[in-house]
Amino acid sequence: MKDAPVVGPAAVCGNGKLLELRRDEDGVHEVRFISEPRSSPQALWFNIEVSELGASAVRFVWDCADTTLGNPAHLDILRPVLKADEGDWRRCEAVQVVDTPDGRRQVVFEQAEPCERVCAAFCYPYAPDDLAATLSDLGDAWERTVIGLTTEGRELPRLRPAGTDSPAEPERPGVYLIARQHAGETPGSWVMDGILRFVAGEDSQAQEYREKVDWWLAPFADLDGVVNGNYGKDALPWDFNRAWEPMPMRPEIHALQRDLRRFAERTQPRLVVDLHGPGHDGKDVFVQLPRDERPEEQKEAARNFVLHLMRQFPELNPEEVWKPTRYASRWNALATVGGWTWDQLEQTLNITVETSYQTLAGNVLEREDYRDIGRRVALAVFEWLAAREGVRAQ
Repeated sequence: MKDAPVVGPAAVCGNGKLLELRRDEDGVHEVRFISEPRSSPQALWFNIEVSELGASAVRFVWDCADTTLGNPAHLDILRPVLKADEGDWRRCEAVQVVDTPDGRRQVVFEQAEPCERVCAAFCYPYAPDDLAATLSDLGDAWERTVIGLTTEGRELPRLRPAGTDSPAEPERPGVYLIARQHAGETPGSWVMDGILRFVAGEDSQAQEYREKVDWWLAPFADLDGVVNGNYGKDALPWDFNRAWEPMPMRPEIHALQRDLRRFAERTQPRLVVDLHGPGHDGKDVFVQLPRDERPEEQKEAARNFVLHLMRQFPELNPEEVWKPTRYASRWNALATVGGWTWDQLEQTLNITVETSYQTLAGNVLEREDYRDIGRRVALAVFEWLAAREGVRAQ
C-alpha cells in the first residue's frame, strides 16, 4: 500500500484523501476524508491511518459517501472497521448519516477510546501479508505457483493443495476459484481464506475433498490494485471482469486464461467460482446469474448450482440467493470470466458469488463469519460436482 504524505500532526495512508484534520474543544480529533477513485470512475473503498494523535478520541467524517457505489439511501447500514494502536481490527458501532445543507451525505463514525494511532477501513482489509499468514498457519498444505506477471511486474500467484501437481494424475472433478478482480472487494478474499482453511483441514471430510476434487485458487486477480489500495470496480483502462475477450485486455487476465486452460485439461467435470463484493448497500450472499443474452443452458446450469448453495444458507430467503445480472457496464458486458469459460472451455460453468461487506441475515459479518461462508461455498461446490460425477459427499 502506498503512503500518503504527512499532513499536519497525522499521517494518512492508503486509499483516503484527507480533507480536514482538526481538534475540537473537547480534545477529539475530527478527520474528514473522502474515498479515492484511483483507477475507478466511481469510488468506494477506503483504508486510512491517522497517527501522532496524542492519546485522543477520533471522529471520522467520510465525505461524499453518497457518490460511492451503492444506494445512498442505505448508508446507515454501514459498519466500517477500526484498529487502534496495537489492537486488532473490529467493527465500529452504528454510524451516523449527516445530510449537508447542499445535499451531500456524510457518514460519521468514532474511535471513542483515546489512542495514539488509529486505522479505519471500509471493511476488513485482506492483503498479500494476510494470505501469507494463512498459508503459514496451514503449514505445507498449499503449494504456490507463479502463473504470470502483473502490469507492474509483480508475481501473480495461484495455489493448489500440496502434492497434486503431477503430470500423470488422472482427470478428476475440479474447481478454480478467483478473488479480487475488483481490488477493494475484500469479502471475496475472506471467503477464499475460509476455503483454504477448510480444504486443508485434518478431518476425514477435508481429506476426501482434497482427494476427490482438484482445487485451484487465484487469490489476487488485480494484485497491483490490491497492493496500491485501489477500489478497482470499472478500473481504467479496462475493468478486469470485462477484459475476458478472446484477445484479453489485461496481462493478468491473459495469465488466468492460460492457467484455466491447463486446469480444463486436467479436470472433468469442472466449475469456476468468481468471488466478489457488491455495492455498499448489498446484503447477504448471492449469485449473479448470467445475463439474459447468454445461452439458456448456461443460465439453467447456474440456477442448478444455486439450489446447492441455498441448502448451505437456510437462514436466507431462497428467492434472494440469486439475482439477474442487468446492471450497466462501461465495457462489453458479456466479456466476463463466465462468458469466456462457457464459450472457450467446453461450456465450463462459472459462478459469481457476491458476499456483503456488512451483514448476513441481519448479523454483522466478522472475519470468522466470512471464513464460514467460504466453508459453506466449498460444500456447495463439492455437492454440485458430486451430482455430476458420482463423487460421494459425506
